[in-house]
Amino acid sequence: MKITPLVKLCILAAVGCGLYALWHKGVPRHHEEPEAPGETEVAVHARIASPVAAIVSDVNCFEGQQVEKGQTLFTLNNSRKPDGSIEPALLKITAPLSGTVVYVNVKPGEVTDPETLTPLVEVVDLNRLIIAANVPSSQMPAMKLGQTVEIFPQQGEVHDTFATTETAAPNPAPVALTGTVTLIEDRVDPKTNMGPVDISVPAEARLRPGQFVRVRIITEERRDCLTVPSRSIVKNQTGEWVIYLVSGKQAAIQQPVKVGFREGDMVQVQSLILQPGDKVVTTGAYGLPEKTRIRILNE
Repeated sequence: MKITPLVKLCILAAVGCGLYALWHKGVPRHHEEPEAPGETEVAVHARIASPVAAIVSDVNCFEGQQVEKGQTLFTLNNSRKPDGSIEPALLKITAPLSGTVVYVNVKPGEVTDPETLTPLVEVVDLNRLIIAANVPSSQMPAMKLGQTVEIFPQQGEVHDTFATTETAAPNPAPVALTGTVTLIEDRVDPKTNMGPVDISVPAEARLRPGQFVRVRIITEERRDCLTVPSRSIVKNQTGEWVIYLVSGKQAAIQQPVKVGFREGDMVQVQSLILQPGDKVVTTGAYGLPEKTRIRILNE
């Protein structure tokens, strides 16, 4: 296995992440500072219902459509007055904000009920979503506002009913998006031992409210470090960490190393001998003599 000079990231895993459509422009609750004049909370999720009982005349929107503020979504006709009489005037229901129509539950000819809790249309500004993440309490002290976050949308397998086994192609691996930590709660849920954290979502993310994602919060970055697979590092008889450097094609020589941060299966190492591109033993390193003959399996 070759040693590579990878960027070493100390990454904090956040779990149970969902998106919601409310963007806080005010100051985060963690590390509070004086609020800048004129900054307010901006709602970006509209649940639109009928203001009166009436017959739906036309529906002028569909799911996935981009609409502007004030654009007509649907129209009502023959609405009932409080005294029970019929008002034939046309009533236009418009979008209260610019965004994307994510839900439509109305058809021409239906009679609306202003008392129902189910919205007829929902409009969301998808450029202002944030992620509500949960972080283990033991890792909360490492959290800081503005930290970079890698966002991975969770994708299930999608099968084409008409595709054959030979032509069906697997879904490509999701591409990481980049966000930042915007809010850190000063509390921990006693049931889960998790602390809430809000993460910004880039405008081009094309995510949806309620969608689950996986995130990695970068708490520290170390550049130009040597990293090796964790299975290549073992302890010798004296208890120090060592790695077996491949010399030539048939020999492995034990070299002491200092172990640093870990990220997944990779470990940062420090050594005066090891160089980028060197090969090390990754299988069967435990218990080898200081110098031993080996056989390289992948060549």
